[in-house]
Amino acid sequence: MGRRWVGPRGWDVELIRLDGRSILRARQHGVLRGYYATIAELEVVLAAAGLTMADLVEVLPTAARRSSH
Repeated sequence: MGRRWVGPRGWDVELIRLDGRSILRARQHGVLRGYYATIAELEVVLAAAGLTMADLVEVLPTAARRSSH
């Protein structure tokens, strides 16, 4: 499982591998908003939604999640 951040108004950002490279996938209420190669690109989209990177909170793995993989 890659790193993941959640924010207000249903935002969910995940660091994934796509075509062999690391990329940020952003969703809002489960709907794909886009793939972003840099944090700067993601910041533009979040700003348009009235958010900043500081509004996102990292979701840390729990013991149950770690042991299930």
